[in-house]
Order: sequence, then structure tokens, then C-alpha cells
Amino acid sequence: MGCRSVVVAALVGAALVLGSASATGAPGSSPASGGDGTRRVALGDSWAAGTAAGEVEAASGTCRRSPRAYPAVVARAAGETSWTSRACASATGGGNGQFTSLGPETEVVTATVGADATGLGALASACSAQGSAARCDDATTRFDRALTSLPRALDASLADIRKRAPRAAITFVGYPLLAEGRACPSGPADATRAARLDDAVTRLDAALAARVAAAGMRFVDVRSAFAGHGVCAPDPWLTPLTGPDALLAGGATATGHALGVLPALAAPAPTTPTPTTPSPTRPAAPPSDGRRDDPPAPLFPG
Repeated sequence: MGCRSVVVAALVGAALVLGSASATGAPGSSPASGGDGTRRVALGDSWAAGTAAGEVEAASGTCRRSPRAYPAVVARAAGETSWTSRACASATGGGNGQFTSLGPETEVVTATVGADATGLGALASACSAQGSAARCDDATTRFDRALTSLPRALDASLADIRKRAPRAAITFVGYPLLAEGRACPSGPADATRAARLDDAVTRLDAALAARVAAAGMRFVDVRSAFAGHGVCAPDPWLTPLTGPDALLAGGATATGHALGVLPALAAPAPTTPTPTTPSPTRPAAPPSDGRRDDPPAPLFPG
């Protein structure tokens, strides 16, 4: 099957799985933010916003939304006219401002969140070929600390989403492995750092999947859909880890959204990541102030 056929099939399948009224149309130039509609609402961080996918809309400001992000592509394919994206890059801190578009009439909610909150991009950049061992260790410690507080923050957010949108079908999308065990000039500095990054993604996905499932919502694991297209692959669907903007390190390109996220969304059954034990190369340093973890921060500001 050619790339165009894969995209069309994924669009149709994802539209059906996500409860769209129709599945016609193709990616075009309609706004990444949709409009002020509340039937379909997209939430999340830079991944859901499509910040690394290119063609970022100036009107989206610091949220940096792209019309190539998977929520926008699926909505257009469905001919959706009552939808909006509140996804926002660096979605951490503040209140849950993205939830203002949710209501009793909301039928579909999609979200990807956790990478910006835990500093996954910063970790990827620090452990890249342009980083140092000390930077990688420090970023790993910060990631581990943030991941510890993520479940509590996520539980609170999931309860808030369900309260505001009691009828909605809610789908959370996970993250792909960044390195797939490989090192390269645009990726991790060596195999040890590659393993560290893959371990971080696996633990993040496992934490997200556990809390989303406990809330009775759907979690979609995209790792198999992205298999063979990590940062160091011949045909990467992720941005280099060595760029000037750490937020974009390892983010999905437009191709990653179209050929990675969409087929995973179109799968008929939810998938859950397999838990993993911590990598022996990962330092297990306690917080410097002695606390067991940080207070949870809201994940969906806007």
C-alpha cells in the first residue's frame, strides 16, 4: 500500500473510531485550532499541537499549533465544522485553561500530554550528540522527579475532563520510542544514552496508560506504529534531538502524525504499553530538597 493510501485509510479509520459523522476530505489549509466548536475538542501539549510538524500558525501564539497535527487532520477528514484545539506547547503550570471548551455537548476528546510536563524534549536534547554526560544525568534526574508527580496531576485532570464532558469518548495518545536503541549525529550520543531515552518514554507511556485506563478512558500506544522510524532511522518520523529548540527534540513530523499517529488511532482496540523495569544506566538520585516528589502541577493550561 502506498503512502497516500495509508494516509487515506488511516484518516477514515481514525474518523470512525473517534466518532466522526463522516470521513470525507483530505488534509488542507483549514486552521489548526478549528473554531469555537465544542462537539470535538483536542487537548494536550506540543505533540497534540503539532509544534514539530511545521506550518505553525502565527495566530496560535506561544501554543504553536499546526494544521498538520493529528487532531486537525482527522477533523478535516471528517468534514467536522464544530471542533477546536486547545492543545498548547509547553503545557505545564497554571490552571486547566484548556478545559474551557469542554461541556455536556462535547462528544469527542483527544489528548496527548506528559512529554512537555516531564521535560522529555529537554532530556532528549541533553542526551543527544551535542549534549554532555553531566547534562544528560541532570536532565534524567529532573525527568524522573517530574514523572513521579505526574500520576496525581493526571488523575485530577482526568476527573475534571470527565466532569465537564460526561458524554464524551475520550482518547489519550502516547509517545513513540525516540532512539530505538540507536545512536547517530542527530540523535543520542551513544547506545547508553539511547537506552536511557527509550526507557524514559516507556515509563512515561506506562504511567499515562495506567491512569487513563483507571479512569475508564482509552489509551493508544503509538510505539509499534512508529517502529523503524526513530530519530536515527533512515526514514525518521521524528525531529532531530540536536536542534536549537529543546521543546522540539524528538517531536513528530507531519509524516509522523499522518503515518504514525493516525494508523494507531484507527486501530479497533485500545493498546497498552508493556511495563518495563528501570534501566540500570539511569541514575536514581533523590530530590535535592529531600521531598519524595514535587506537588502535581496542572497539565492543561491555556
